[in-house]
Amino acid sequence: MNWRTSSADRRWSRWGCLLSAVVVSLAASAEASAAQALEKEMAELAKQVQGAVKDRGNAVQVGEFIAKGDAARHGATGGPAIAKSLIEQIEKLGVRTSRDAELIVSGEFRDVTDRATKTTAIQIRARIEDRQGETIVDLASRGVFDLTTIVALTGITLIAPPTASPSEREKAIDKALDKIQSPCLEGTRISARADSPYSIEILVGPDPGDATSDLQTYKPRAAALDKDGLAFVNIKRGEVYAVKVTNRADHDAAATLAIDGLTMFAFSENKRYEVVIVPKRRQGVIPGWHITNERSDAFQVSEYAKSAVAKLLPTSSSIGTISVSFKAAWPKDADPPADEGDVKQGGRDADATARGKPVDPKDTRYNEVVRNVGKLRESVSVHYNKTLEPANLPDSKPQ
Repeated sequence: MNWRTSSADRRWSRWGCLLSAVVVSLAASAEASAAQALEKEMAELAKQVQGAVKDRGNAVQVGEFIAKGDAARHGATGGPAIAKSLIEQIEKLGVRTSRDAELIVSGEFRDVTDRATKTTAIQIRARIEDRQGETIVDLASRGVFDLTTIVALTGITLIAPPTASPSEREKAIDKALDKIQSPCLEGTRISARADSPYSIEILVGPDPGDATSDLQTYKPRAAALDKDGLAFVNIKRGEVYAVKVTNRADHDAAATLAIDGLTMFAFSENKRYEVVIVPKRRQGVIPGWHITNERSDAFQVSEYAKSAVAKLLPTSSSIGTISVSFKAAWPKDADPPADEGDVKQGGRDADATARGKPVDPKDTRYNEVVRNVGKLRESVSVHYNKTLEPANLPDSKPQ
């Protein structure tokens, strides 16, 4: 089910303004972007896979990457993002990826503290097995340090004040991973804290088979906390949904939306997109997987965007995660918000410059803008059940 801007923009006033897709300039950033951080590590892992399978048919099936340790306690569902990146990197090396391959590469991911830097990272371990489950080779593990990627893969709720020192921000990350930080639920709004300027809402659509359905018919659905403090929203298998993002701050916000660790741009034709800009004191709706600035494929429980790569992703996990991270954003030649802290400080989430040629918003769902993007401030996540009927979840009535 696709949404095209030409027909949807006239109805947009109910849910908010147009959002702006942003291209991150690689030359302007002190470190790799979130997408590149995972891509870089999977490129190294792919080289190991290539060496192991080249004399065994030069083909491999990519299986599940399962959360372990603290990540598992948070209900982390970032395995598909790891699998997708690995598939892409393996295919770049000329290795065929197929569900009928005799060898299977799979693994696990968990949060660890890097001994050298004393910072938190996501360790990704993988192995290659044959169809009888016999291990052919254990591959050398890889580590991802980018904070936005860590949040997307683990689905943690995080509050990291931008003015805090690097060590204080590191403690905030450790705290969020060590102990579940329950988000604040206020009606249908979900935020990291009660006084947060940033929040999300899950809007659920009618029967996706109804050709007359559009965003105007989507309704916000409340979430509830389970016994462990994780937020869940009841979305039935096959239902479509959208994500409303609200920014009540006095500065623009750069939002990163991830579904099971896959950013909303995971299947986009523009591989440079990473965030959307939510103007200050405004709100907007992300209707689905960004394909082009004129087209989005609806988010649908049990199904990713329709693409060749998506069809290869493992889908056995019964739980899904919707995660949104927020950073401040400001015009390229303007000063950052007063509470941004030292923008020259560097560190694991140094600011980057976003760029793009403006496009007439009357003709597009998204238009590109030029913005600086600051440190990650907050992230908030909500889970949903992918099974036929939501089971063992807290009560959550549609609003």
